[in-house]
Amino acid sequence: MKILITGALGFIGRALTEYLGQRGHELRLLDIADPAAVPIFDQIQDKAVTQAVKLNWQFVRGEVTDPVVVAQAVKDMDAVVHLGGIPHGNPDQGTAIFRTNALGTFVVLDEARKAGIQRCICASSVNAFGTFYWRLKRHPIPYTRLPLDEDYPPAPEDPYSLSKLVNEETCAAFHRAYGMTTAALRFTYVWSEAQYQRALVTLPPTAVWHDDLFSWLHIQDAVEGIEQALECADLPGFGAYNLCASDTCCPEPTVQLLERFRPDLLSVLTQPFHGRESLLSIDKARRTFGFAPRYRLTD
Repeated sequence: MKILITGALGFIGRALTEYLGQRGHELRLLDIADPAAVPIFDQIQDKAVTQAVKLNWQFVRGEVTDPVVVAQAVKDMDAVVHLGGIPHGNPDQGTAIFRTNALGTFVVLDEARKAGIQRCICASSVNAFGTFYWRLKRHPIPYTRLPLDEDYPPAPEDPYSLSKLVNEETCAAFHRAYGMTTAALRFTYVWSEAQYQRALVTLPPTAVWHDDLFSWLHIQDAVEGIEQALECADLPGFGAYNLCASDTCCPEPTVQLLERFRPDLLSVLTQPFHGRESLLSIDKARRTFGFAPRYRLTD
C-alpha cells in the first residue's frame, strides 16, 4: 500500500515509518521539521534533544495547513495516516494549536479526497474526552460509568482537547459527504521501549490519583494498531477508537486504586475488576479491527 504519513518526524511517526517500511508498504513522509535537526523528546530524561533523522523515503517538508504542500504529498497515494499537529494544550497558544490541529486535519482530508484517496486514519487522543490532560478546571471528574468507552459525552476545556474532538467530527463529515473511510484513533500516553523497560524494573506505589486513569500504551502496540485499521477490509466508514494497554501503569489492583483515591467511582463500574485491568475500554477497537495490545506490566 502507498501511504502518506503526516507528522512523520514525531515520536509515533518515526516508529510508524520504520514499522510500515519493514512490512512492505511504500511510504511518503510529510513534516514541518527539518530532518537534519529534529526536536526529539527524551521520555526518560524528560527533555527535548535535537537530532538528525535519516530518511529512506520521499520527504515533503511543509505545514499540514498548506493545501499546496498537502496536495503534493497526497498525489498517487492509496491511504493517509495523519499524525501531524501540535501536541499540547497551553491556552496561551490556543489559536496556533487549534488552527494547526483542526484546520490541518480538514486540509489533509480535503486534499486526500481530491486525490481520490478512500482511507484516512487520523490521530485523535483520549483528550477528546476532555477529562484527561491539560484540563483548565481541576474539579474531580464525576464519571457515570467505567471503563470509559467512546460513547461517553465529551467535555473539552483546553484548545488541544477541543481540536481533537473537532477532528473526529471532521472525519465523520468526510465520510458522510464523500464516502471516505476514516478512523480517529484515541491514543493515550504512548511509551517508548526505554520507558517500558524502566517500568518493568520498578513500579513505585501510587501516591495520587491521575486524570489519565493510569492508562498507557507501548509504541509498538500503537503502530500495530494503526496498521490494523489501515488494512481492515470491513472498517466502518467512520469511528473513534480508544487505544491503550490492557492494564494500568500502577502496581496496585484497579479496585484498590479506586478505593484509595476515588471511592465515589466504585458504584459506576460496569464490569468486575479482578486485577490491574485498564479503566479505559478498548473493546470497540478490539471488535472492529482486532486491536490486541501485546505489552503489559507485570501483575
